[in-house]
Amino acid sequence: MDLSCAQTYIEPELVKQDENLKETTEESLVKKRRIENKSDQNSKEVKVAKVTKEDLPSCSKTRTTEQRCSPRKRLDVQTSNEGIQEKSVIQRKKCKQKFIYGNYSKYYGYRNMGKVFHDVRLDVFDAYCNLFAEKRVLDIGCNAGILTIEVAKRFKVKSIIGLDIDRHLIDQAFKVLNKQKKLLPLDNECKKLEIFPFNINFVHGNYVLKDDVLLEIEKPQFQMILCLSLTKWIHLNFGDKGLKQAFKRMYLQLEPQGVLILEAQSFNKYAKRKKITDTIYRNYQAIQFFPQDFHAYLLSTEVGFKSCELMGLPAHCKAGFQRPIYIFYK
Repeated sequence: MDLSCAQTYIEPELVKQDENLKETTEESLVKKRRIENKSDQNSKEVKVAKVTKEDLPSCSKTRTTEQRCSPRKRLDVQTSNEGIQEKSVIQRKKCKQKFIYGNYSKYYGYRNMGKVFHDVRLDVFDAYCNLFAEKRVLDIGCNAGILTIEVAKRFKVKSIIGLDIDRHLIDQAFKVLNKQKKLLPLDNECKKLEIFPFNINFVHGNYVLKDDVLLEIEKPQFQMILCLSLTKWIHLNFGDKGLKQAFKRMYLQLEPQGVLILEAQSFNKYAKRKKITDTIYRNYQAIQFFPQDFHAYLLSTEVGFKSCELMGLPAHCKAGFQRPIYIFYK
């Protein structure tokens, strides 16, 4: 057999096959590369997507959560935040509130030893109950009027007026008084007879006058004046001059044989309150009329009281409220 022609025929066929193989291999390689490139791009996109989700800032997270929340929940969150803000404002106001005249809203809570009202000064007054009976009384610095009402109730005074510089406290005093009146039956004769609780009144005002000249028009109108734990606050706010004027006015407002019942704070209690206001601090620094001088001044010709005696020392659990109470006789 002649193999030469067969060989010539086979060789181009083999070349064609080789070329076809090359083309197929090249195409397959190109396809693989395209597939790999696509897979790489997809993987990169996935990675980018993962990174962007995980690395979102906190504000965007909160926004997404807020967007997912229902409107009602969002309203609840806002109202709760507003409530917290309101509470903080109220607390700030309470912190800033300064009782520059000793006009504490819960004063009787500080003084009383239990939940039931019992002012130990009333125990001292009990020994002098006849001194109160059928008297016209002025209670200066009455606060919320609780002690004023008790004096009227216990000692059968003819009338009593509670005076305080704080209008809010006077409003509270009237509320307490009106409750007492509502407890009585409609046909009660107390109003006609002007006895308790219809013998009580409250007045808002400052006992210290703007000018000493106004003392000239004062007239006797009371048989008893109560000045209980007030001298420190008059002293700090109006100085030596203001306190001396107040003592003179008390004397002038008393009828002959009238009495002043005085419970004064000691000077060592002043320092704790000396920085409440600039005025108080200046008055404190300028004080030359000390509590130990009060007796001599009240009995001097400048005021005019004839005599004084120790009424008693309240037995209080707190030493700060154990203040001697004196009676000054006109």
